[in-house]
Amino acid sequence: MVPQRVGLNLAADGALRFGLNAAAVAAAMALLALGWSWHTVPTTLDTRTYYELLFWGPGHVIQFCWSLIMLIAWLWLASLSGARVPLTPRVVVILFGIGLATVFTTAPIYLAFDVTSVEHQKLFTWQMRFGGGLAIVPVALAVLLGLFRAERIGRTLHPCHTALLASLLLFGAGGVIGFMIQGSDVRVPAHYHGSIVGITLALMGLTYALLPRLGFDAPLPRMAAWQPAVYGAGQLMHITGLVWSGGYGVQRKVAGTEQVLRSSSEVAGMALMGAGGLVAVIGGLIFAVVVFRLLRGGRA
Repeated sequence: MVPQRVGLNLAADGALRFGLNAAAVAAAMALLALGWSWHTVPTTLDTRTYYELLFWGPGHVIQFCWSLIMLIAWLWLASLSGARVPLTPRVVVILFGIGLATVFTTAPIYLAFDVTSVEHQKLFTWQMRFGGGLAIVPVALAVLLGLFRAERIGRTLHPCHTALLASLLLFGAGGVIGFMIQGSDVRVPAHYHGSIVGITLALMGLTYALLPRLGFDAPLPRMAAWQPAVYGAGQLMHITGLVWSGGYGVQRKVAGTEQVLRSSSEVAGMALMGAGGLVAVIGGLIFAVVVFRLLRGGRA
């Protein structure tokens, strides 16, 4: 299947196609990084260290792919919600292009430093932080401004609108938590659980938008309209509990008695995390039920 041309006379759809092409390039570069790491990481390392080093480079590169897809989803869902995003297509392409250009630093990083070195890990962290994150803030602010000025939307578009708002909230919360990280406590998983679920919610909204265009009935209003809110609220509780516990020094990558929960505040934080995880699972199951019912109903 040949990708569609972006076009010389750049329009909104051309900018989104450029973003999709950039995401495909990032995915290919992540596969290249995975093969490179697999070939060079010493197999004599202990299992935990081996797999951490194996996926460190490709894991950071693939984030460019998902971040670009999320930004595309934000812009499209904002348009469906009646928002006029104050960004021209050329500005959007420039923002996408920054991420695309940064992806091509992957090979120089592998060539410059051994995969077991601290420099290798730091450079991939900086690659994602500075190259992958630059486009997110201006696009998010522009989408929020467009939503603030938008008129009221129809009932059938509520799932897309709710998913967009929940995605912006969770991804933003994950980003803020990232600046609070000190050491290796559970604020680290709070950061990426917020960001990852922000991307997941954007893809859920994209699913609600795409299914009618693929010939299936519109999503069920009563279930699909509040499903992203349930899923997002549960995950927000989950990461809030992790941040709460992390402030008391609860360490990541440990479980059970090894967590050493000394105070009632630490126990309460982890309990909030668990309760939020349960609510998020319920929200995810609702999404699966909605989509399954649509697919089972067949094309209209």
